Amino acid sequence: MALKWEGGTMITYEDELKQEARKEGREEGKREGRQEEKIEITRNLIKLGIPLDFIKKATGLSEKKVLEIKEKLEKE
Repeated sequence: MALKWEGGTMITYEDELKQEARKEGREEGKREGRQEEKIEITRNLIKLGIPLDFIKKATGLSEKKVLEIKEKLEKE
């Protein structure tokens, strides 16, 4: 069992890996949340009749993704 000093506390390699995994999980969750938010904003802008070029620029989503969202809205 390898030990490491971190902030004046001795931790095991296993604990260090667990800390890193939790950090990565939080970062992934944030990315997914931002993506979902972009999709919701895109849906709202489409409903308002905003031009697709503007939506692409405002959200950073690809034209393919914006069109995909638009098609799903039209089917609802």
